[in-house]
Amino acid sequence: MAYQLGIPHGAFHTVTAPEHCAWPNLTLLPNGEIAAVIFNQPSHGAMEGDVELWVSEDEGYTWAMRSRITEHEPGTNRMNVAAGLNQKGELLVLCFGYDLATDFGGTQHSHDSWLPPQICISADNGHTWDIVGEMAAPADADKCVPFGDIVINGDELAASVYTRHQTPEPRKKYPSDTWLMRSRDGGRTWGDASLIEAQRFGETALLITRQGTWLAALRLKQFPADYEPEDVMNRQRFVSGPNVLLFASGDAGRTWEPRQYLSLPQQHPAHLLQLADDRILVAYGNRICESYGVVGRVSEDGGQNWSRPFTLIGGLMDYDCGYPSSVQVNNGDIVTAYYSKCSPWCQRYHMGVLRWNLDMVNTAMLGA
Repeated sequence: MAYQLGIPHGAFHTVTAPEHCAWPNLTLLPNGEIAAVIFNQPSHGAMEGDVELWVSEDEGYTWAMRSRITEHEPGTNRMNVAAGLNQKGELLVLCFGYDLATDFGGTQHSHDSWLPPQICISADNGHTWDIVGEMAAPADADKCVPFGDIVINGDELAASVYTRHQTPEPRKKYPSDTWLMRSRDGGRTWGDASLIEAQRFGETALLITRQGTWLAALRLKQFPADYEPEDVMNRQRFVSGPNVLLFASGDAGRTWEPRQYLSLPQQHPAHLLQLADDRILVAYGNRICESYGVVGRVSEDGGQNWSRPFTLIGGLMDYDCGYPSSVQVNNGDIVTAYYSKCSPWCQRYHMGVLRWNLDMVNTAMLGA
């Protein structure tokens, strides 16, 4: 098939951070800059590396590296993150990593290779960083991986983590639980965990709406019953693979109930953003063969009902892509970052950034 850039008509698209696998997490800083926390190596986690802070001072048009957040130990990396602001406006990054010496090869890391997440804080918009400690896992687990946006709830912070159950065959199946963790000291220590869902869920996007509803978009970890390790290289076989399931909580994240599936199989993970007009945007990676890119949907009623899916990025050339993260800038435009291993416009790992608005896409509700 022929590949070409597919974006909403009138949108602006740029490529930045070449040779970075990225997995971007965007945060709108107090001074109006956009911060992107990204992994700095051209590998899906099989190389030593760190997370860096890249910043846009012009609302998403241009980007430059500002700082390296972590300093990995030899034979390890730092790559998976949750990020956001605390109540003081400090930028907070929870950064997980792997001990590559105990990894059993490739990018499917064993449980034994997991490193405790570092807690990194910057009081000067990411110019300098303090590593203030390590994030403890929920009481029922020994290790955890943070993901997504750190959110503010009054005098506490909340972040999602997932934990993996050890199994005799870690490359075959690895049931995992998703938790919400809390901090009451600006992100310096974490605890008071609440289970969101058990057994088959991983990377989770959190959102506390202005109306007080807590939402969580969970990546479902589900593979065919006869899954074998070599199937990792045969992505088309996963016709019933992972997707995104939305959960909601009415008691500040203490208990959760599933609402609905937001995506098709092989579309994951997700990011949630409430816009200035109170509509909620969900964006997620699209790893369906020959449709690789990023998809969006919009809810006008607090996440109860959703629009038809619309394409934000199309034309990517490899399954290794997605992980969108979005912020909204002053004029109402949305800035969405994603990563890609290969595209017609950059045939190596990179971060792509799209600046767009809802008038450019079809947000018709399902059934309309």
